[in-house]
Amino acid sequence: MEEIIKEANVPGIQLIYTIDNKPREYNAGVIKDGSDKKITSNTIFEAASLSKTVFAYAVLRLYDRGIINLDSPLLDYIATYERFKSSNPRYRKITARMALKHTTGLPNWGDDSTVNLLFTPDSCFNYSGEGYLFLQRVVEKILHEPLNNIMQQEVFTPLKMESSSYMWDDRFDTLSSFGNGQEEINRHKNANAAYSLLTNAKDYNIFLQALLTGKGLKSNTHKMMFAVASQANRFDKPANIADQYIDWGLGLGLQQNEKGKAIWHWGDNGNFKCFYMAFPGKNESLIYFTHSQNGLSIIADVLNLFFGKQTCWAMKWLEYGYDSPLVIKAFHIELMKRGFDHAFEVATEKKKYDARFQLTEHDLNSFGYLLLQEGKKKEALEVFKLNTRLYPGSWNVYDSEGEAYEDIGDRENAIKNYKRSIELNPKNTNGIEHLKKLSL
Repeated sequence: MEEIIKEANVPGIQLIYTIDNKPREYNAGVIKDGSDKKITSNTIFEAASLSKTVFAYAVLRLYDRGIINLDSPLLDYIATYERFKSSNPRYRKITARMALKHTTGLPNWGDDSTVNLLFTPDSCFNYSGEGYLFLQRVVEKILHEPLNNIMQQEVFTPLKMESSSYMWDDRFDTLSSFGNGQEEINRHKNANAAYSLLTNAKDYNIFLQALLTGKGLKSNTHKMMFAVASQANRFDKPANIADQYIDWGLGLGLQQNEKGKAIWHWGDNGNFKCFYMAFPGKNESLIYFTHSQNGLSIIADVLNLFFGKQTCWAMKWLEYGYDSPLVIKAFHIELMKRGFDHAFEVATEKKKYDARFQLTEHDLNSFGYLLLQEGKKKEALEVFKLNTRLYPGSWNVYDSEGEAYEDIGDRENAIKNYKRSIELNPKNTNGIEHLKKLSL
């Protein structure tokens, strides 16, 4: 595992692998580059979107007690919702089940004050934090309690998860190795069901084992949570080879591969990246937390290490990691020598002398975004420019190049690329939103 994180430039990892109810704990490396603070079992991480599965479990416990109906319109419970500014009657179609399986029709996130529908509720899949926030507000209204209190009562206290909270707790000052700086860890003042959980691998593994056995849920509800609720046919994404192997349950992803059926979810809050996968039929699971932009690129390698070699369709569906990591590595080394402005020449020469040298659209896009996240904006732009040159028929590459130009302050070229992206894909909501802001 230390070799894996070193190769991926991930400074450290907190991981628990469990088989036959026996957890094995691994803590390796430091909390971030340049730090001498070791990751320990007590290090608190942001769980990011792993928050959603825990919240979904709590909602299903409420469903078991008849407190909430999964198929009743959520607006029947609260009458109005401040983030729905229009009188669109389709908002009234949204239910708790739709929120949990990401078919509300809402985007991942709206703007600071409003959120609009992308499509008719329950007609398609679109991963949505907004849907979870809407459901959170309904649950808080029904119980007359804030989210963190509800989660303490429904999950943390019954399962004895003593290092978990959807809001910053002063005890994390001593538990967390990340310190108090905003750039280190988000000291969430407002609980958000979609992303604000603060925890560690030990606590999350307690939850994961309870989830696998159905502890705290009725048997039929537990089966329903793990059953296919949506085929995860994404609204604004082109077809992906992994689509046929990925579905969505209630609050979690489902994967089918040569090892069998798995449940999984990923988390991505800036530098905080995390992931879990479990095989219910094999009593085997894994959960890990990192503090690195590359923290999700290691998914396949980590799973192969602990579960045995297999196809990680979840990673391919998410489009994290590289299709051909050795090709990207060789390409990067050569660009470091000759300069990123020679990207096309380097790619052409390497392809000429080695037919196996294939820079895929996905790998170049991933490489470009990694550079962008590292603050290497000009280098990233050159990689995105190469991608549009190699794949001129792809809307996504123009969208990415638009973001790179926007990042360096070149408004004219950013607009040009977003417009071309939308011409190729009128459903590109990211490009539409960026174009609106740039056109103001």
